[in-house]
Amino acid sequence: MKKKILAVVVASAAFMGLFASQPVQKQYVQAAKNTKTAKKTTKKAKAKQISVTYTLKDTTKAKNKQTLAKKTFKVKKGTSVFTVLKKAWKVNYTKSSYGVFITKIKGLGNEKKKLYWTYTVDGKMAKVAADKQKLTKNKSKVVFTLKQYVQAAKNTKTAKKTTKKAKAKQISVTYTLKDTTKAKNKQTLAKKTFKVKKGTSVFTVLKKAWKVNYTKSSKYGVFITKIKGLGDEKKKLYWTYTVDGKMAEVAVDKQKLTKNKSKVVFTLKQY
Repeated sequence: MKKKILAVVVASAAFMGLFASQPVQKQYVQAAKNTKTAKKTTKKAKAKQISVTYTLKDTTKAKNKQTLAKKTFKVKKGTSVFTVLKKAWKVNYTKSSYGVFITKIKGLGNEKKKLYWTYTVDGKMAKVAADKQKLTKNKSKVVFTLKQYVQAAKNTKTAKKTTKKAKAKQISVTYTLKDTTKAKNKQTLAKKTFKVKKGTSVFTVLKKAWKVNYTKSSKYGVFITKIKGLGDEKKKLYWTYTVDGKMAEVAVDKQKLTKNKSKVVFTLKQY
């Protein structure tokens, strides 16, 4: 009888143990699933993160770009340039319909003195405000540079003055070739207009216009024998030239062009 009771007790214990172990197994399975899910979530989060390096530069006090500070961050992909900038340093700014306008970074910047901040992302100048520009590329390099725009304005004025002076030194000249050897009237062979530097010789421009054959003496200068293949010393076919209707008194390489819209006429004549 005792053996039967013992057998029943052992069987009951085993039966209860079987059922008791099932919730524990389920807990382990669920915990494992949760761990896998957590790992996947972490991986996704890491995959969305990118590394960005921010640099501050000041070009107002030296010719070379002076690096003031540099910091690297791990940020969520799609974060704005402005959000990270505020994490890096103290920023003063105003906001408009166009977005954020940065007035100071680390206390540097002065609207009255026209000291402004500009920024680039991976070497390219940004086309939108810092709060509109998103960071999407890993290992991006964002550079904020303090610039003086008064100097830029002065440089622009100087450049304009230089350009005006250069233009003022240039003059327009028109060259015409005529042949009077085959007809009573002057026969126009060719005509060309050039923009040249004031003071250029008649000969220099002539060579640009057409092929020229010539001889040169140390005393008198250039003597033209042919232009465009026309001219013959044996037949006494020679070239003469006028500047603004006046017969030149010196050789072509000695005659300077000084008047705008001058008209130079080379005429082939039979002597």
